Amino acid sequence: MQNQAGAMSRSSSAYDLRRFQKKPQQYNRKPRLSVARPSTIARARARLLTVFKVCAALAVLTLVVVTMLYSRAMLTELNQQVSSAYSKLAEEKSEGIRLQTELESIISLRNVEEYATQRLGMSTMDKSQITFLDMSEGDQFEISDKSPRQTLMDRVRVVLSDLQEYQSKE
Repeated sequence: MQNQAGAMSRSSSAYDLRRFQKKPQQYNRKPRLSVARPSTIARARARLLTVFKVCAALAVLTLVVVTMLYSRAMLTELNQQVSSAYSKLAEEKSEGIRLQTELESIISLRNVEEYATQRLGMSTMDKSQITFLDMSEGDQFEISDKSPRQTLMDRVRVVLSDLQEYQSKE
């Protein structure tokens, strides 16, 4: 029967039980690496480099903190300046309103009329002083006997001055 089982194991891999047998353990030796201790100069350099890195980090951190504090101080100072400017603006606006009110009270119609009548000796106009012009007939003018007569030379001067005025307008 062993022959049949052995024959079967060769012909069919489904019944091959050799795969489940324990294999003898093989020990693989790993090569050991030996690291030499660094020299005292190398260790001193490493310590110095570490100290330098720590100092540089502290310097950068200090610089960042100082910059932040300075910017906060400047921001506070600028906010105070803006606040004082707003309060001064409010004061100036109220002063402007006060002056405007005072000006309006000084030049009110009643005060102007009182000044004109008392100091300047003026009086209100009555109906006899009112003159109406009738402009419905167009523009006319009359020359009275008292108006001076123009000579030919005067008329030429007037025409030339009118021409010059007309050309200067264009």
